[in-house]
Amino acid sequence: MTEKSTTMLGEEPSPQDIEALDKLKVDIVEQLRAADVKFPIKTKADLANIYPKGTRKSCMYKGQEVSLHDMINNIDDRAFPLENAGDTAIALVSSCQMNVVK
Repeated sequence: MTEKSTTMLGEEPSPQDIEALDKLKVDIVEQLRAADVKFPIKTKADLANIYPKGTRKSCMYKGQEVSLHDMINNIDDRAFPLENAGDTAIALVSSCQMNVVK
């Protein structure tokens, strides 16, 4: 009998999930750099100004889609300030997983 692996966020992501999340991280970093976003991003409100409601970029995880704007509320306050594009991408993608698992 084999046990299904789980994580704090529920069932372990599939290789396809990991690939999609990694691609989203790269896309977010590229988008923030292209927009010449100034860092640090100090608060969720600052991040929401960068990704306002209606932002078309979204995260697809476990067959569910969540907009980047909707992910912001689930980012832990302790993650701020976000010092660079990579930190921002990691915070958003981690929040995507939490939004879907809820």
